[in-house]
Amino acid sequence: MRERAAQELNPEMGRMGAQDPSRAFRAEPPPFAYNPSVLARAAAALDRAAFRPASLPNDLITGIALAPPVIAGLIIFKVPALEMLAVALAVGTAGQIAAYLLWRKHIPRTQASTLIAAIFGVALIGARATLATSIEIAILATILELIRARYIPAIRAQSGLLAYAAIALITRGAPFAYFNPANGKAFGDPINVWYHFFSPASAPIDPIRLYVGNVPGPAFATSLLAIAIGAAWFAYARRVSLVVLITFLLGALVPIYAFRWDYLFQLDSGPMWFVAALLLADRRLLPGSWAIRPVLGFGAGLLAVGLRRSGYGIEASFFTVAGVQAVMAVFVLLFWGGSLTSERRKRNRRLREREANLRVVKSVARAG
Repeated sequence: MRERAAQELNPEMGRMGAQDPSRAFRAEPPPFAYNPSVLARAAAALDRAAFRPASLPNDLITGIALAPPVIAGLIIFKVPALEMLAVALAVGTAGQIAAYLLWRKHIPRTQASTLIAAIFGVALIGARATLATSIEIAILATILELIRARYIPAIRAQSGLLAYAAIALITRGAPFAYFNPANGKAFGDPINVWYHFFSPASAPIDPIRLYVGNVPGPAFATSLLAIAIGAAWFAYARRVSLVVLITFLLGALVPIYAFRWDYLFQLDSGPMWFVAALLLADRRLLPGSWAIRPVLGFGAGLLAVGLRRSGYGIEASFFTVAGVQAVMAVFVLLFWGGSLTSERRKRNRRLREREANLRVVKSVARAG
């Protein structure tokens, strides 16, 4: 009677009695935060990041290196920087989705880094530039990255930097619009102000202010402190070529010494070290020959700083590194085109030889 009464009060108990006990009393899965498998995967990921960062995906390594400059830009330039970052994330994410949908059946799978390319392209734009400029550079960077990854993956160049240089040349300097973050008024970058209004040996801006990055300049590349943190992570992940970075510094010292400029002011430039440490010295973007790397670093440093004597500001560093990568891309294209032409000639020659052999066989058969 008691069991029947309990069954009437709680029908679930009756059904549980008819079920397999192992099913009836199965424990509920633990919450996400306490799931041992999730914690194990998180611990493994942290272990890789802390002790084996080189084993992380390439885009994740680059994204972590870009995080400090991006955060610094959001703090310094606020709303304009946030809008530019939103454009880069939206366009880059759309590019990643397009790459997945277009080439999901392609083997080997195409590795396109459209999100990283869009962020690099937008990072060098002045915070006073129009939002249309950010959209143009982000879209062009995404398209160039998709083409490079699908058809010519041998090209070692950052599509975002090439897109920035192309739009800057086409629009005659639309990305070079800066403002003073202290008051929001239009103002030139520190190198431009130094060239036009001060003596060559002067240092018109406090080096601490330059180091922190609270000066007019690109939205996500003014803070040398943030760039140093990102470059340190890059080096820890074994992505930075110290040879290229050191020779870049040596090349930059030559015009400073020759023209008797202030060493600290000329070298305390966040935008210059942004492209030098995160783009020029990236091992994935460098040629395989170890002999040419010091030459690239020294030449890039010499031009990046030496062009300041002709009135070029911080943009000289951008165009110098973009030029280096564009020249390497041209050489890759020429080599790729030459190899295709050679293969086509070999195939045509083999076809002609096969046809000649077939004619000989047919003539022998007819004669027999």
